[in-house]
Amino acid sequence: MEMPEATVAICKCKETHKTYGVRFEKIVPRHWKYTWAFPMKESTAKHEGYDGTIIDGAIEPDEEYPGCPYCGAKYFVICSCGKLNCKIGNGLLFTCEWCGQTGQLINYTGSGIQAGGDR
Repeated sequence: MEMPEATVAICKCKETHKTYGVRFEKIVPRHWKYTWAFPMKESTAKHEGYDGTIIDGAIEPDEEYPGCPYCGAKYFVICSCGKLNCKIGNGLLFTCEWCGQTGQLINYTGSGIQAGGDR
């Protein structure tokens, strides 16, 4: 059996402000499921190249996704800077843990994420 294409992106917890890794598996072209999350230092993410991960297309949680290892959130906010943050609560306003931008939440269009750096 062939192993699915997989990659890791980094995310920041809105509650603890800590960084963690999220494993994504490609289901079909331009469709990914996130399957696992684990604590990770930013320096480790950079060393492993996870700060440069790019994922293009639709993303959704696997039914067994455990959530953020710090706060348990099962969903993300993707900032216009391209980076992932935990999605906590039902509020419509958001502040990015990476770049500090604030704004109103909108639905993800599948335009892609970039785990580190500018888009």
